[in-house]
Amino acid sequence: MLDNLKEKIVSILSGKPDKATSKADALKVTDSEYMKNSPKAVGYDTTQEQLFLMLNVLIGYSPENSILDLGAGRGDLYEFIREFYNVAPVSYFGIEQNPLLCDAAKSKHNLTLSNAIFDCNTKLPNHDWVVACGLFFERKMNSEDRDLENLLQLVDAMYASANVAVSFNLLSPINNEIHDGYFYVHPGLIMDILIEKYQLVTVKHNYSNSIYTVTIYKF
Repeated sequence: MLDNLKEKIVSILSGKPDKATSKADALKVTDSEYMKNSPKAVGYDTTQEQLFLMLNVLIGYSPENSILDLGAGRGDLYEFIREFYNVAPVSYFGIEQNPLLCDAAKSKHNLTLSNAIFDCNTKLPNHDWVVACGLFFERKMNSEDRDLENLLQLVDAMYASANVAVSFNLLSPINNEIHDGYFYVHPGLIMDILIEKYQLVTVKHNYSNSIYTVTIYKF
């Protein structure tokens, strides 16, 4: 199993897509397979980027743990866990607000997602790991201060429902082009705030210039 994991990690890090991945990356909105297979349909530029971010939110995760996936898209994280760890079944629960992506999850993975919006009023079910892969990239509020306040409230809800850990990605403003409509938060600021509140926090800014991963542990 370790050799298999190493092969999969190398494949993700190498950035050398196979034919199926290249085909998925090239799909257009007008293509019939777009919602089912395109990375752009779930907010990523390429399949390789999607896999890389999923790998990073799962660092430290054990497949025996149940997982709650917020902003689940098509539930691709579920299939990633099954294939990466070579386990079945996976104790997985996904929440996605887009009904078309929920339909795609059923078609692609035979997976039923909860079609709901995750906001500060959402009561989340308890799971070991609570993750949000790419969910916090878009701005939700009309000011940076309100966006940060909203993020911290959502992280608080995630932390309350997690038994083991919370993990999510954020966009970094350091040395990056800033685009309208996207939410950027300085990793030093988020680390200071979260360590003061939760203590057991890691910030991984070592795999991308523009994206980093925050993990909060509960043990």
